[in-house]
Amino acid sequence: MRRGRTILIILVVIVILVIVGVVLFRMFTGTGTKSDATPTPGVRYVEIITAGQNIPPGSEITEEMLSTMSIPENLQVTGEYTDKNEIIGQFARMQIAQSLPIMESMLSTTPGVSTSPGSIWASQIPQGLTAISIPISRLDLVGYAVQDNDFVNVIVTMLVVDVDSNYQSELPNRIETIFSSGALEGSTPQLTVLSTDFNTPLAYQGRTELDATLNNAIYVVPAEAQRPRMVTQMVMQNVQVLHVGSFPLPGEETEEVAPSDTGTTPTPAAEVQASQIVRPDIITLLVTPQDAVVLVYFVHDGAHITLNLRNPNDYDFRTTTDAATLQYIWSQYNIPVPAKLPYATEPRIDALVDPVLPNDVIISSPDE
Repeated sequence: MRRGRTILIILVVIVILVIVGVVLFRMFTGTGTKSDATPTPGVRYVEIITAGQNIPPGSEITEEMLSTMSIPENLQVTGEYTDKNEIIGQFARMQIAQSLPIMESMLSTTPGVSTSPGSIWASQIPQGLTAISIPISRLDLVGYAVQDNDFVNVIVTMLVVDVDSNYQSELPNRIETIFSSGALEGSTPQLTVLSTDFNTPLAYQGRTELDATLNNAIYVVPAEAQRPRMVTQMVMQNVQVLHVGSFPLPGEETEEVAPSDTGTTPTPAAEVQASQIVRPDIITLLVTPQDAVVLVYFVHDGAHITLNLRNPNDYDFRTTTDAATLQYIWSQYNIPVPAKLPYATEPRIDALVDPVLPNDVIISSPDE
């Protein structure tokens, strides 16, 4: 029994050695079955440009925002970039997610272009800020030196008067003389106003003073209405300008003039109006929601708003200014109170007259 098992083991070992020998022989001699399939050529790869970070809409593309990704050449589609220099300096028309291949349709050479719904200007407003328009004049716009994307300070001038806290009307109050008549015992007296015309009161409310010369008490009333007191202060600093003037309406820039009977080519409206310069009377600022509320108050309260232009590299926007009042100007700039002299200039000047600027002079034509 033990002898038969030994013979079986020897036969198994012999079979294994034969199989190993055959395999080694084929490996070293190169013989064996050959595949009839055609060898697969090497796959070529190409590097395409991708977003190295999340790029917000309206952002100018810089080299730091870009990355690359290798893909098989046969998988490259039309519109993908392989050269970063072709992308740098353009603007994102939409939100471009990180690692996403950048396509031509995602970029624009014009800032502020967005494919998101709504206004193309909305994509230029930084998060947390709002855009608000206020009326402006040539003088308050630094002679039209302020342009889009500039930074300005906002200065406000207001007039302040004293008012009656109950009536909320300007002081001094108007007074009328009243007297009672026809009063019966136990009944309410009938009051009669001497002057019934509110616009022509007997007098303004005054005060009682003692005249030393006459040694008599007199009642002093104002000779004119109350003079408002002016105050000027810088209320906002380093405010960015979104746009100067009115925004173009949809289709306004591409509107064309109908061809004439002579068959001439239609001229774009922009070229027709090239010689007609529109002076801006409105400006749109980027401010916080609270500052927007304050600006609306100033506009409707009749305050005068003035802008002063800043250097774009000036980041010091925490300057504290003193409000300008009559008292402040008189004391800080050493302005004396004019003396009462026995002579004066002629003609009499009761109000300051602004000089006439040459650009403001309207020359009438001979036919007018």
